[in-house]
Amino acid sequence: MPIPSLPLFAAAEQHARENPEKIAVVDTTKQQSFTFVQLLADAAALRKRILEELGLKEDLGERRIAFLVPNGYDYVATQWAVWAAGGVCVPLCTSHPVKELLYTVGDSDPSLIIVHPYFEKLAPALREGCSTDISFMGLEPFSKNEAPTLPSFVPSFDLTRRALMIYTSGTTSNPKGCVTTHETITFQASCLVKAWKYSPSDTLIHVLPLHHIHGIINGLTASFLSGATVEMHAKFDPKVIWERWQDRGSSTLFMAVPTIYSRLNDYFDAHIRGTDQEASARAGARALRLLVSGSAALPTPIKNKFAEITGQVLLERYGMTEIGMALSCGLEIEKRIDGSVGWPLPGVQVRLTEKETGQIVDGVDEDGMIEIKGGNVFREYWRKPEATASEFTADGWFKTGDVAKRDSNGAYFIQGRASVDLIKSGGYKISALEVERKMLALDTIQEVAVVGLADEEWGQRVAAVVKFREGTTPLELPALRAELKNEMAPYKIPTVLKVVEGIERNAMGKINKKVIIQKYWPDKA
Repeated sequence: MPIPSLPLFAAAEQHARENPEKIAVVDTTKQQSFTFVQLLADAAALRKRILEELGLKEDLGERRIAFLVPNGYDYVATQWAVWAAGGVCVPLCTSHPVKELLYTVGDSDPSLIIVHPYFEKLAPALREGCSTDISFMGLEPFSKNEAPTLPSFVPSFDLTRRALMIYTSGTTSNPKGCVTTHETITFQASCLVKAWKYSPSDTLIHVLPLHHIHGIINGLTASFLSGATVEMHAKFDPKVIWERWQDRGSSTLFMAVPTIYSRLNDYFDAHIRGTDQEASARAGARALRLLVSGSAALPTPIKNKFAEITGQVLLERYGMTEIGMALSCGLEIEKRIDGSVGWPLPGVQVRLTEKETGQIVDGVDEDGMIEIKGGNVFREYWRKPEATASEFTADGWFKTGDVAKRDSNGAYFIQGRASVDLIKSGGYKISALEVERKMLALDTIQEVAVVGLADEEWGQRVAAVVKFREGTTPLELPALRAELKNEMAPYKIPTVLKVVEGIERNAMGKINKKVIIQKYWPDKA
């Protein structure tokens, strides 16, 4: 069964022809490696089965195909098979309860749901909650083939066709299906390959969820487009990652969210520092080519601690579901600026505007709303034309809803979401992210979320939800304020404190601040 020559498949074919033994995926759960040749062959075979399941001969015609598959080779083969068949991938979050899965299914309206045997126990509840016209198909796990053969290729369909539907994290509203095309996906991945210099000699250790842009585009698509190998782990385990890094030369790339780097720091302190493994662990991490942090703001203390342990300065970048990546610090470590997400990526246009007037902000260190234009921008929110239109300016720029400043060198500094991270108190504008960074510099604080609470006198009051480190004495508000007076202006220091055992985050390490306010201060929500 032939497959279309999409840019990703054409690149994979080239890698396969140049080196038939070139490994595309190392599946750590299966403990097997899969070549680009086999990946293309398996995608072609599964493409045929999907079309047969739906009684179609040639093409899915942009029908949505949802799938519940664990991180690993089976996920990649399924994704590629749906694309090869002309369908739209709707990857379901493997950690979501059935209720949330049914929301995604109900909104995306798929023709078929593919369920891996690992999640077979969820299938009955999914079937019961789904429309009767949705087909279900079990996925037979793939295993290594010692003699795979490349499938034949036919000319690709139009790259402006829909390809991927990822649901927004829902931190400010109900999740929306964010639709990108093959053209957009290729652009997003290609600009990262250019900026971060992916190559066939790279191996990425992949631990990120695969229902978000970070794991799908930055992790999988850019790697495969460049011919890199992806070592896929079903979940993140700090012990496993430190062991892999000690095996020097086995990997060159690592991408994660700040909470993962925090856990890597903590594991090193608790289990490696002062042991026989310390030297090899430090050397192994130091040997990596590039480590990237994203999906949430990187607190300076986590960044500095990781640098102390590994000698690696984490590369920070800025992106979101609707735009892929837009800004990134450069590969030159000496040019990375603490707290900055860098400069526009190749082919991406970025500007700052005033929220009220829409006027362009040209000044240095002035707050402005981030707007994006370029081939990286998504096509639409699924079946929400009004919501889509409202997020674009009259001249075609996407309104991210985030606020940033730009320094004299053109580097951007994210101040946070306009809706939840910009606090207006007593006439001052306060960045919750800045306050969080300063608070995390205190040795006693492990996690913090800063929010604005409605207040008649001040407009909003700065409030902090704090988890203190184990083994330390939690600070009362007066003592905390006294410590912070040396770190920031008095008007930025929290006047409300809530001490908690833990702060809930989603799969990408993000905190839903509206939920935080509803939970701890329901009268202010």
